[in-house]
Amino acid sequence: MQRILISKITSLGDVLFALPMITDIRQHFPDVKIDWVVDESFAALPALHPAIDRVIGVPLRGIKKQKLMQASRNLLRAIGELRTEHYDVVLDCHGMIKSALLSKVAKAKHIIGPPNYRLGEQVSRHAYDRQVSPDATLPAVDWYRSYAGLALGYQVTGQPDFGLRPAPFQPEWLPQKPYVMCFHAASKVEKTWPIEAWEAVLKDLEDHGIAAVLPWGAPHEYEFAQALAVRLTRAVVAPKMTVGEIAGLIDRALWVIGVDTGMTHLAESLNKPTIALYTVTDSATYHPAWNPQAHSLGGNGQIPSVDAVLDLIGR
Repeated sequence: MQRILISKITSLGDVLFALPMITDIRQHFPDVKIDWVVDESFAALPALHPAIDRVIGVPLRGIKKQKLMQASRNLLRAIGELRTEHYDVVLDCHGMIKSALLSKVAKAKHIIGPPNYRLGEQVSRHAYDRQVSPDATLPAVDWYRSYAGLALGYQVTGQPDFGLRPAPFQPEWLPQKPYVMCFHAASKVEKTWPIEAWEAVLKDLEDHGIAAVLPWGAPHEYEFAQALAVRLTRAVVAPKMTVGEIAGLIDRALWVIGVDTGMTHLAESLNKPTIALYTVTDSATYHPAWNPQAHSLGGNGQIPSVDAVLDLIGR
């Protein structure tokens, strides 16, 4: 096998959870070229993995925001880039119509897809030469690793290695004191934690000389960060950052506290002391058993308490 294409389009957290299988593939096929097709919004994350040779960003999410001609040109450009190589295998890790179509567009001898019970849309199965079915009860990271192992014919062993090696990042605005990274924003409002809870935790940390860094991505997230910062004395609202820069700040942080979002899971994958706050999702599905410094609080319908967070940090 000389070249393989991974088709995992979205979202940030799911792209992250699929990274350890890249490390596994490289271990079992040292000379294989590995490309990854992904929505351009998330292309920066797989680009951080040194075993990935090429990341092809496709403007799927941005199509609705663009004029028809511009969207068509951008999409055709990405498809043209996708078709510049011939692949021995396309491994569709997404299982949706959009990933199946991109898999078919690529020039490949074989296309392998997931079972529809896990990820997908029934129509997508027609794109595949073969489907492989890992244990449906596996946590996300283990499921992707098992899926790739079954598809490519190797046994998965050991702890997951995300392959992420963030570059140092120390901007002038970064607090000189120890700081916690606070990922307060999520794709769904029901995944967020109340501002009063954030305030209580961060005020307690301020009393112990610990500052807070508040990243954001969308305008409403910036507004939340500003509203939280004015209630505190040592909080810094970060400027807009790349995924690589955020990873660099995570690497320097004393702790990371965050809701169920891709950046919180990024901190877990970097083996940082992390507290993940779950409110509407099952923490067992995403809890990083490989990281002994990672903690998961709450769950579906269970809002984590301020005291539980502070007890973990060690008042």
